[in-house]
Amino acid sequence: MSDYSKQIEKQLKTLLNESEGLITKPVGEKIAICFMSGMVDCEQINQNVIGKIIEKNQYENIESLSDQIAIGECKLFDQMSSAIQKLLSGSALVFMEGSKEGIIVSVANIPTRSPSNAENETTIYGPMQAFTESMGKNIALLRSYITSPKLIQEEIQLNMDTNTVGTMLYMQSPDVIPFIEIIRKRIERRKVKGVFGSPLLLKLLTDNKYSLFPEMTLTERPDLTSRALLKGKVVVLMEGNSQVIIGPTTFFDFFYSVEDRYNTWGIGTFTRLLRAVAFLFSIFLTPMYVAALTYHYEVIPVPLLEPLISTRIRVPFPPLLEALVMETSIELLREAGARLPTKVGQTMGIVGGIVIGQAAVQAGFTSNTLVMLVALAALGSFTTPNYMMGSTIRFVRFPMLIAAGALGLVGIAFFAIFLLIHLLRMTSYGKPYLYPLYPPDTKGMLNATLITNSAEFAYRTDLTKRNDSSWRSKFMKKLKSDNDD
Repeated sequence: MSDYSKQIEKQLKTLLNESEGLITKPVGEKIAICFMSGMVDCEQINQNVIGKIIEKNQYENIESLSDQIAIGECKLFDQMSSAIQKLLSGSALVFMEGSKEGIIVSVANIPTRSPSNAENETTIYGPMQAFTESMGKNIALLRSYITSPKLIQEEIQLNMDTNTVGTMLYMQSPDVIPFIEIIRKRIERRKVKGVFGSPLLLKLLTDNKYSLFPEMTLTERPDLTSRALLKGKVVVLMEGNSQVIIGPTTFFDFFYSVEDRYNTWGIGTFTRLLRAVAFLFSIFLTPMYVAALTYHYEVIPVPLLEPLISTRIRVPFPPLLEALVMETSIELLREAGARLPTKVGQTMGIVGGIVIGQAAVQAGFTSNTLVMLVALAALGSFTTPNYMMGSTIRFVRFPMLIAAGALGLVGIAFFAIFLLIHLLRMTSYGKPYLYPLYPPDTKGMLNATLITNSAEFAYRTDLTKRNDSSWRSKFMKKLKSDNDD
């Protein structure tokens, strides 16, 4: 190794805190090529960098050396510290004796998988591709859906020790500017040690960080992401993550599936209404059972009262404790099935549910009626297309059960009102979380519920349109004018 190559290697190792993995390849006496082991395409290094440099031994300056390299993504740098991040990201650095500048050559070959079928958001119709852990491949997938110059790509540097790089994608429009500014300010203001997943970054971008309800969507589907971009929303990607962040998002967006648009309007509308009924079942079914058996026997029809009494004769626990035991058992089965390997997990969920339910009834721990209601409530939560919202629904059911056991229907009403007030106060990137229910928008409600021909490709809504004044002030002014009339 030449003296110049040893000098460059010493400087880089000092900046890398003497870390191993740095490879320095001398080319003659005056040129040195440095890269990190296992992160570059060695074939490109040998053929398009070293091979091309050797073809011409003499170089007048660093610019002529850069022109000789047969790789398109080459750029000069003048600060060694600024090139370290590129070196650690998989680029190669080329130095030339006598020049204060160097060359960053993009030859990264970080291990990643090819796009595969979506596993968490499966559909029968439409595209099956899913995002991967490579941000470059994910952006390429989105650009294959939207081949428009209005699709803007903006790199964002997250303030953390890991120097993680993110990317914002959005359609060029004045309406999207407020969302972009919010993301920039929050990323600049919040400094953390490291963010290794999109869910962690999502927490840094939320308006209400202590809320149980998700404010933005995580998805692995390029077609769903492309549709969100056309709606005027902002997409945030992170290197090394197969899920992207979409915002702003409303409460009702979590119950829509991209497959609703692929079906006929009747089937799509029926499916959406079915999910709404399943949502109500999931939250209120078992609490209503507990409230009725504890405080309100009079609301139970007489033909159902005798079977209920006969099934509860052997149960030694009050309805609240009985329901909590069954709900906890369902959650344990779900968690165990999720953590086990796929085939074992499916068997565990099916067999475990049947065995535990039958054994609990025969042992007198619970009644047949409650087993059926708990199963319906669990199925209702699983119909939610978004996993984050489904988890929130399952959690909310427990305090609702306690309220029903403590105060009956009054407790259910109080807790439901508390949830409604909380949702009314929530925002996503400053936009109302319960839109189009609040502020009320008749056209938005129809488009959200019915999949009509007129709404099939009506992507833009009032949610993503830019308003000079806040939606709250406009809504209050409208209420005041109605009262004056």
